Amino acid sequence: MTTTVDDRSVAVTPYYQGKRATLYVGDCRDIAPHLPARSVDLMIADPPYGVQWRSGRRTERFDAMDGDDGTVDWPQILGGLVRTVLRNHRHVYVFGYAPDQVAAPLNLGGTAELIWDKEHIGPGNLELPWGPEHERFTFGIYEWSARNREKGSGRLAARLRQGSVVRAARPNSGQVRHPDEKPVPLLRPLVETSSLPGETVFDPTAGVCSTGVAAVLAGRRTVLIESDIRYADIGVERLQEAERLAERMEAA
Repeated sequence: MTTTVDDRSVAVTPYYQGKRATLYVGDCRDIAPHLPARSVDLMIADPPYGVQWRSGRRTERFDAMDGDDGTVDWPQILGGLVRTVLRNHRHVYVFGYAPDQVAAPLNLGGTAELIWDKEHIGPGNLELPWGPEHERFTFGIYEWSARNREKGSGRLAARLRQGSVVRAARPNSGQVRHPDEKPVPLLRPLVETSSLPGETVFDPTAGVCSTGVAAVLAGRRTVLIESDIRYADIGVERLQEAERLAERMEAA
């Protein structure tokens, strides 16, 4: 099916459709309204942070990411997405933003700031004696009722209560396939903590589909949207391999 949004022809047919994973290519603002309402159980989003990130350490450099020029209001965009597709009282993780930046736009209650311990010192500003070794991100519970948000209402997590630091080695520079790639070992605990087997995990800025891989390997379904077809093609290969592995694990 194809629809027209602001004079643009937008394809809403999946770019990849597997047994457990569905990937769309395009702008999440155009595609999400055509997904079934309140059909996903968890959203993990890693949007461009508005820092015009470019790799200066690789022989083959990454291009600047779409929407990474600081002009896109990602909290507002993500807020529209959760109100469209996420079930009430379910969990949200947003990388690159503090709780006070996303709580109101996304209607989040019970927020917490989490830390990704990358286990390696990043380049950062090489003139300083301290290098970045962590990244902050936000957890919250989607709650449409303002009164319930004030009370921190939300569903219980699927696992026991976790600490606020998640340790997972960042991808090595020679292995990274995306300028802001998140490792599957970072994302899988988020998936397992905030959803149950068989539920659906949504990532509207999927990149090379690490969230989808983590979801599939954890026995969940996943719906993904990526705007750049170059990264989507890499994501398809990874999703296919994850689905094959999940099939073998299920048959064992």
